[in-house]
Amino acid sequence: MNKWVVIALTLLTSLVSLKAGAGDISEVAFLTKVQTYEAISNTTLVTPEGKRIPITKGTKLNVAGFTATEAFVISRKDKPNAFVKRTDIAPVGKQALPKY
Repeated sequence: MNKWVVIALTLLTSLVSLKAGAGDISEVAFLTKVQTYEAISNTTLVTPEGKRIPITKGTKLNVAGFTATEAFVISRKDKPNAFVKRTDIAPVGKQALPKY
């Protein structure tokens, strides 16, 4: 009995981790110019390759576009581009978060 529980839990966790991956670049609606957003909570950037980069609250992010649930963050340095949840960021200044 315990063997089947372990197998079921392993299968379930593998399915959940697949769903928590990065967005697809083909789904991004790009902005006309890069805008600065700020992380409003501790969050994680996820690269298209699946690498996770922790981000602390207050970190400024350069957003180039959005999917339905994520923002596409680009780096102006030699760091990878990545996705972050839209609910974890807020515009800096008078910019408004677009609705898709």
